[in-house]
Amino acid sequence: MARNPVHEMLSKPNHDEQARQMFVLSLKTHIGRKLRPGNKVIYEKQAKPKFVKEHGREPQDRHEIGPFMYQEPNYLMFSALNRDAQELMWDAIADPIYRQRERLEKTFDKLHASTARKGSLTLDPNFVPPRGLREVDIHLQPVNYAADYGEKDVLAGAFYEGGGNLYSMGGGIGTMESKAEVIQRFVKERFPDFTPTKILDFACSAGSSSTPWALAFPNAEVHALDVGAGMLRYAHARAEALGAPVHFHQMDASATTFPDQTFDLVVSHNAMHEMPQKTQAAMFKESFRILKSGGIAIHQDVPLRYSERDAFGQFESSWDLKNNNEPYWEAYATNDPVQMFLDAGFPKDSIWYGKFEQLDKTVAWFVSCARKP
Repeated sequence: MARNPVHEMLSKPNHDEQARQMFVLSLKTHIGRKLRPGNKVIYEKQAKPKFVKEHGREPQDRHEIGPFMYQEPNYLMFSALNRDAQELMWDAIADPIYRQRERLEKTFDKLHASTARKGSLTLDPNFVPPRGLREVDIHLQPVNYAADYGEKDVLAGAFYEGGGNLYSMGGGIGTMESKAEVIQRFVKERFPDFTPTKILDFACSAGSSSTPWALAFPNAEVHALDVGAGMLRYAHARAEALGAPVHFHQMDASATTFPDQTFDLVVSHNAMHEMPQKTQAAMFKESFRILKSGGIAIHQDVPLRYSERDAFGQFESSWDLKNNNEPYWEAYATNDPVQMFLDAGFPKDSIWYGKFEQLDKTVAWFVSCARKP
């Protein structure tokens, strides 16, 4: 299954909208591959010498580097362009979505009401999404993750998938294998005799990582959860459009309502970097609680570890925290998945943590894994 499959719930850009999206893609690619590497030169030749002259030593961490880099006009130009490109991306995504909003809502209604429906959608009218998601437009997405504009609203999911498809191409991430399929390969290699019959996808967003699990394990019962009603409506309709039986729930990953020992496999995909460390740790504890004996927990995310980077590398990586509405970027970059697994109750000898590459070698994701006794 391709990383970005075509389905009924996608907004379809017309000629001019597609041209605008391709321009944004080219701009983001140019900034990321041509301009961003020059930031190290700015640091080495301008910012660092000024710091050394003032302090008599080199900077020790990202916090000391920041004030000096943000005095450099060339770095400010890069930063402004990078922010502008992100805003332009959302503008380019928004035009076809708002133009087709009525069609998307009708498609959701049709798929949700169908007698041939394979999955389900369970929303909680009393659920209050976490403040950090309902009051912050993560990634600058103009319709935030927790938004809900009515009983047929799907805008949050439409924006998430539309922006994600373009963003991944701009970042050079391959499109022939979804994140879920990467983890399915990981499971097959590490646990060749393991066949889950009940699977949960934590913090599923628009469901792009939920559907591959249902399609890869047709005899399994697949569940997924997230906090936003609009996001979940879209994810549900998307799954139905792809013929994937997934049961979506409006819940917080840190405190689900599933009974103890419900699932054989629990996963999350690129979710931790959208959570404070307290919520990450709680999700790991929930993983242990709701897993059956012998069940497996796998939490995959972006390759961002401050412990592996020097002071400048940490500063460079922190751009998203300061400029891209990523309040939990450093909470993820400095977390300790091994300790979170241990604190949750998983035995030390069951824990694996490291990188696992996509088949096309475009990115090596961080994967944390543990098995319940």
